[in-house]
Amino acid sequence: MTTAGRGFLSRAGHREGFWTGPVSSARCGACHVEHYREWRRSFHARSLASEDFLNNFARYLEFRGAPRGDDPGVAMECLSCHAPVLNAAGEDAVYRVSTLALARDVENLDGYEVGCVGCHAEPSGAFSGPIARPQPNPFHASEFSPFYKEGAFCARCHAWTPSSIPCSDVYSDWQRSLAAKQGKTCQHCHMAERTGAAVAGGPERKLHSHVFPGARSDAMARQGVALGLKAGFRNDRLEVAVTARNLTPHRLPDG
Repeated sequence: MTTAGRGFLSRAGHREGFWTGPVSSARCGACHVEHYREWRRSFHARSLASEDFLNNFARYLEFRGAPRGDDPGVAMECLSCHAPVLNAAGEDAVYRVSTLALARDVENLDGYEVGCVGCHAEPSGAFSGPIARPQPNPFHASEFSPFYKEGAFCARCHAWTPSSIPCSDVYSDWQRSLAAKQGKTCQHCHMAERTGAAVAGGPERKLHSHVFPGARSDAMARQGVALGLKAGFRNDRLEVAVTARNLTPHRLPDG
């Protein structure tokens, strides 16, 4: 598991000057073009910028008695998942992100969201991923980690643990599901496979989509729910029965 954020805070990057602050995913997109394009369409990219988060973050801090975001522990109950690079940050960084979110200054939150660094940065400054033989490059060290292929990787945010808000626990549902017993992980449904180059000019490999479709995706919703409609008259009254069957290996909706 990565300890996201420790690299940019300690400037322990593999290449001098790479870690100078929260690294924008756009910087990674200069080489990883398709992954970045996909990620930009995802709700991970909007983890700090969506109206739902901005509204609920402010309401939650007020509810917890810290409306100005000056209690790092309270703020991290939300930000531990919505800004995972802060999990290894100091209180000043947590306060800065809280203040920007409360001010809805989303432009200056770039680099703190659920982005490339949040999932792929290692404490050493290297970037890890599921590619077994990553090519050397002049920007950062690259490492292979099989953990990216496991459902447990997603559990860091999509399973409830104490000191965080129980707003998503689909991982626990999945663990008890038939899909889990069959070896189908979160990635099986939410990171579709394709072939292509992981980096501009690189060799063709097996890649995984970074759009991460979920309940907000029409196509995913159609696959995940079977709707039934039955109507008929009884004693001159129209009676309609609607059924909804969950076809996913976890609760729906969630979050």
